[in-house]
Amino acid sequence: MRDPGPVMPETDDPPATKWVMLAIVSAGFVAMTVNWFDISTGFDAIGKEYGKAIPDVAFLISIFVAAYGVLHIPGGLLATKWGLRRTLALGLAIEAAGSLLSATSTSFAQLVVWRAVAGAGASVFAAVGIAAVSIWFRDHRHALALGISSAAFSVGTALGLYAFADLTDATTWRTSVVAGGVLCLAVAAVSAVFFRVPRGAGSLAGVQITRDGLRQALFNKDIWLYGLAFFGAYGSYLGASQLISGYGDDRHLPGGQVGAAAFLIGVAGVPGSIAAGWLADRYLSPRLLFAAGAILEAVSLACVPLSGPHTFWIPAFGVGFMFNFVFAIWQTVPGGIRGLAPENIGTAVGLMLTISAVGGFVLPWAFGLITDGPGYTAAWTFLAVVSAVTVAFCLFTRAGSRASVPSSDPRAAVPNPAEA
Repeated sequence: MRDPGPVMPETDDPPATKWVMLAIVSAGFVAMTVNWFDISTGFDAIGKEYGKAIPDVAFLISIFVAAYGVLHIPGGLLATKWGLRRTLALGLAIEAAGSLLSATSTSFAQLVVWRAVAGAGASVFAAVGIAAVSIWFRDHRHALALGISSAAFSVGTALGLYAFADLTDATTWRTSVVAGGVLCLAVAAVSAVFFRVPRGAGSLAGVQITRDGLRQALFNKDIWLYGLAFFGAYGSYLGASQLISGYGDDRHLPGGQVGAAAFLIGVAGVPGSIAAGWLADRYLSPRLLFAAGAILEAVSLACVPLSGPHTFWIPAFGVGFMFNFVFAIWQTVPGGIRGLAPENIGTAVGLMLTISAVGGFVLPWAFGLITDGPGYTAAWTFLAVVSAVTVAFCLFTRAGSRASVPSSDPRAAVPNPAEA
């Protein structure tokens, strides 16, 4: 029987409340990823406007992800100190500001700066959003709830890559970026007004940051190993999802196939995430599911250059499905790991995301360099190999290491009235 992991106080919240909170956080993930990926629909126009080649424009992916990786840990610490509600809203508001200001850019350098601001805001929200789902669902349907929020990540990706492509074609890339920013700002306002932590879970409304709390979150071997294990699968997906359309166009594949691939690499994560949650909640080994999913993502990546004009969508679907399958499993790790108090989950998630985000910066950049040299086939093979190799780190984690741990703050039982 699986150990339930960190125990939060029992609450008298109505059963429906946690689903409302999940809906709010999931809407945040949709808005976050729309503002992450919608910029890629304007790459051709941006390249022409600023006189940049596509590999140079692809740097906008890397700079967003670089900034995205910087503030995961500070975001988790901020949630510990200020509480989840304020931090969720702040992250989305910063990302919205970066997106809206991107539309005002008069030079490529300015655009790079504002994309970095947007990435920083997404960084704060992402780690805290995962923690916000974990604390509401505890060990009951924990994986399924995180699968649903991960599916929201996929919905946002699909909207950003596909629906916003139509908006960009009908208007301009600046209009698309503004629309995404407005959506993000609206969800930030909803989070600020309506999200709250469970009754009685005072440590989640804001407590002092302690040395013991930092030790729990930042010096756990499994946190580091799972962060490294996700390095390849994470970075490969971020590169593939935003560059697959350009690759299809370069091969002169039918527009319908290219559009389907761009759409499916995002939306396939919806069934992938939910399937992972359903399986994990049935006490299958998270480590086994994680490793199997990452290997299958690598296989899908390797098949991209092997696909034909009528099958281009198939490996794209596989990449999207398996990445989000792996992502949903991966998110459950901090919520139940040994020695980790509830208020420190966000910081632990932040560390895992920071480690993995290095892949999100390096691999798209390396993909572009390989494309300019050996070519696209070598670039896709490179992503597949890195994804398959780095997942081996999870084999060194401890199986069944979950155990209960109380809050590390003695004032945790006293809720913060501003967060209640």
